[in-house]
Amino acid sequence: MNWRKAIWISIGMLVVLFALFDVRVNFQFTMPGDKRELDAGQEARYAVCYAARDKEIHKVAFGTIDNPDVQKLYISNNRERAASECRQRFPQQWVTVMEPFRFNLLDLRRRF
Repeated sequence: MNWRKAIWISIGMLVVLFALFDVRVNFQFTMPGDKRELDAGQEARYAVCYAARDKEIHKVAFGTIDNPDVQKLYISNNRERAASECRQRFPQQWVTVMEPFRFNLLDLRRRF
């Protein structure tokens, strides 16, 4: 009798779980170890440099050039130059990060 009661309670709890939560299987398993990745600070400085140069390029292109085809050519040529100049100022740097043990089986998100 106790097994039947336990099974019915478990089924009821599962029904409530699936009714109240959006359940997704998201299996992730990683062992601890060293991982190489790009330095986030250096990449942020590069992005700021590139955004400033890109803004200046657009300002010059739309402020002085009337022909749309020439504007497009000017912007694409100067974007490449800006990217290479900013990359020279802020080169890619790799850092070693200790990745912890991670285990994930289910993702739960409230429905209401």
